[in-house]
Amino acid sequence: MKHWQQRSGKHEWTFARLQVFWLVVFLLFVILILRLGWIQLGVGEKYHQLAMENNFKQIPILAPRGKIFDRNGKLLVSNQSIFTAIYLEPDSSKEEKLKTAKALSKALRLPLAEVLEAMDVGLDEKGNRIPRRQPPYFPKKIKDRLTEKEVVILSENPEQFPGVNIFSEPLREYRKDTFAVQTIGYVRPFAGAKASLKKYRQAASKPEAGGYLDWEQVGMDGLEYSYQDQLRGKHGYRLVRVNATGKLVEVLKEVKPRPGNDLILSLDEKMQFGAEEFIENHLRSLRNTRGKDYAPYAKNAYAVAMEVKTGRIRAMVSYPDYDPNIWNGKVTAADYRNLSYVMRNGTIREAPYDARSADQPEQEYLKHPLSVLPLGSTFKPLTVLIGLNKGMISPHTVWSDPAAYYYAPGTPPVRNAGGHDYGALTPEKAIQKSANTFMAWTFTNWYRNEKQKSLRELEQITHAFGLGVSTGINLVGEQDGSEDYKVIAKRNSGLGAMALASFGQAQRYTALQLAQYTATLANNGVRVRPQLVERIVDPATGKAKEIQPEVLNRVPIKREYFDIVRRGMIQVTGPGGTASHLFDHLPFQVAAKTGTSEQDIPGRGRVENSVFIAFAPADDPEIAVAVVVPEGGYGAVAAGPIAEYLISAYYEQFMKQR
Repeated sequence: MKHWQQRSGKHEWTFARLQVFWLVVFLLFVILILRLGWIQLGVGEKYHQLAMENNFKQIPILAPRGKIFDRNGKLLVSNQSIFTAIYLEPDSSKEEKLKTAKALSKALRLPLAEVLEAMDVGLDEKGNRIPRRQPPYFPKKIKDRLTEKEVVILSENPEQFPGVNIFSEPLREYRKDTFAVQTIGYVRPFAGAKASLKKYRQAASKPEAGGYLDWEQVGMDGLEYSYQDQLRGKHGYRLVRVNATGKLVEVLKEVKPRPGNDLILSLDEKMQFGAEEFIENHLRSLRNTRGKDYAPYAKNAYAVAMEVKTGRIRAMVSYPDYDPNIWNGKVTAADYRNLSYVMRNGTIREAPYDARSADQPEQEYLKHPLSVLPLGSTFKPLTVLIGLNKGMISPHTVWSDPAAYYYAPGTPPVRNAGGHDYGALTPEKAIQKSANTFMAWTFTNWYRNEKQKSLRELEQITHAFGLGVSTGINLVGEQDGSEDYKVIAKRNSGLGAMALASFGQAQRYTALQLAQYTATLANNGVRVRPQLVERIVDPATGKAKEIQPEVLNRVPIKREYFDIVRRGMIQVTGPGGTASHLFDHLPFQVAAKTGTSEQDIPGRGRVENSVFIAFAPADDPEIAVAVVVPEGGYGAVAAGPIAEYLISAYYEQFMKQR
């Protein structure tokens, strides 16, 4: 009984607490209802008026792209601030919106259809409904780079332009001297980029387009594209209040944008710009001279200077070039046609002959070689190196030059340039004199001994030197070149394919591949990745990420064989060599190889291309260069002086002051 009374008292106490709780809840509801009634009856009309007169919009603030500098901090690419007309669509009739579009068309001197497309209000010129591209609340860019007069008209006549506001934003700005233009690349608005490049198509498919804005400038080629994620900053925004006409009334909140990271390139401004000027003047001289050096079609040139041990590229020239600021405006069909002859980086992929001045450029460029062409005799150092490594020749080999070497019955013989007979040939002398016969003899013997295995092994070795494979450079669009000897072997003769390959007539490579190959020869078989960026810097903190040299592979060939090849290449620039007139002003020896590749062009016949490779100083190499001049003729005449300039410039900028 006592236990029951204790439980009953506890139950009554709990029930009393619940009654208090429900009373509190009831009172709160009464207060809430009274408050809502007061709002609706007392100030509801005021809030409704504010809602009608005002609206809230988030206006993006574009982040400036990171700047680009040369190795010494010389500014190469920056941003300028421009005024832009942005449309914040008001809640108005289609007639009023069409009226605004017509006023903008007149004030900004733009076609009405173009203005309506930019406003994206779902109307055509006749006021008919058409699909929108984006929701009404998205800000729309009408025109950038407003003139002072246009800014005044829009600012002083707001009643004519409801919804139109003026903001400042960054615009990419390139140097006027076209410095390394194809290497640096260019930018275009995201709206166009997402239709042509996979990277941006994928971004556009994400929610809110991955944070991209249609008018945001994005990298399309070169370093601008390869380092897009580093160069792109983080956009800020303004939370603003606008009235019923779309005019900004108040900035409620502002989040500042964060600029993208800066790039410090390996390119040297003086060396790069000097090379561009030298090439322009040199090619003009070749086209205007008379005599044996006359090269009337020498209008293009491709050159790379790359450090042997670090892979840092100090100059990369694809000539002719152009002003990339053209991409900041409207590019016409005629502009595109002209750009198609100059915009590609011919040091890493096929670029066409500069046919812009021809009456029919589309037909004319087909009559000339592209930038990726046979490397000619510049392959011969590797032929000798392979021959030594495979035991086809030895360091002590002496071979009597027959002047005409018949590698198979019924086939035309392999002859030396000019029909020369060089007498007793050692491996070094064969390189010095550029003896086709010695090279063909070496490789055809290899094929006779190992048949198809020799072809497979040739591919493996050339790839290890960077020929026929990607160099590993961080640039979009790099090509592997073309190993034509494999096709020749399959369709015709393996023996003939090896004969042609031995002196560089059955394979085509880019100038960058030739530079990496030359650096690998100089580095005793150590192949390093080419680098165009030395540091990536956060401009807000100054914190820098250093890009370290990277070894891609090591070729297992004896050092003594590399030394033999080096001595042969030194003799090329010495007395009796094919480039004896070059480099004699420098305080060190230069190892080099000339190349004059022949190429059959439909409708033209056979043309001669000028190719040249070199590294220096020969005893402790620091810099390797490769130069290609399509239709330049003899290697030492067209390409050789460009290589000489690059090595001389490297000496002045990097070695002389030590």
